[in-house]
Amino acid sequence: MLALFLALQAAPAPAIDQAAFLAGCWRQDRPNGVVEERWLAPGGGMMLGMSRTVRDGKVRTFEFTRIQEIDGRLTFFATPSNQAPAAFPLKNAAPGELVFENPAHDFPQRVIYKSQGKDGLIGRIEGEIGGKARSVDFPYKRCSGAD
Repeated sequence: MLALFLALQAAPAPAIDQAAFLAGCWRQDRPNGVVEERWLAPGGGMMLGMSRTVRDGKVRTFEFTRIQEIDGRLTFFATPSNQAPAAFPLKNAAPGELVFENPAHDFPQRVIYKSQGKDGLIGRIEGEIGGKARSVDFPYKRCSGAD
């Protein structure tokens, strides 16, 4: 019995648990619209997400996303606004921070999420366009219970 207990304690947490801080509804209010991003909690080695950008009362972009364990490594998949899916394997992970990278992708080449405590999250995309470094930050706040 003790051996079973010790074996269970020594089992590493599933890799997907590193992304659990993303779970929930996130929102960035802008002067003429809003960016929303929602993530389901980890389950079955995967998290599912979606986002939309509404500007001047119209959806301008949307994206279906997932983070999935593949061969023990997390990979971020994005399918933005009816485009082909792109995969970004995990490059670095720290508590409350994930950096996914695909140097062969057009833009972005990196997708970064960093926790800002219980009610804050920074999403960031970065890479190069035409040989010039570019980045876009998404400073999110947790949605209220009514959202």
